[in-house]
Amino acid sequence: MIDIHTHILPQIDDGAKSLKDTVEMLKEVEQNGIKKVVTTPHYI
Repeated sequence: MIDIHTHILPQIDDGAKSLKDTVEMLKEVEQNGIKKVVTTPHYI
């Protein structure tokens, strides 16, 4: 599976609040069988 809408980048938009949160989110993503993630911030 590929997740094409994630707010996983730390301190951007309404996603992860810290790098630690991002790492935890990515661990969960992997445990759920997702092999690719496309980060989609509202602002760049």
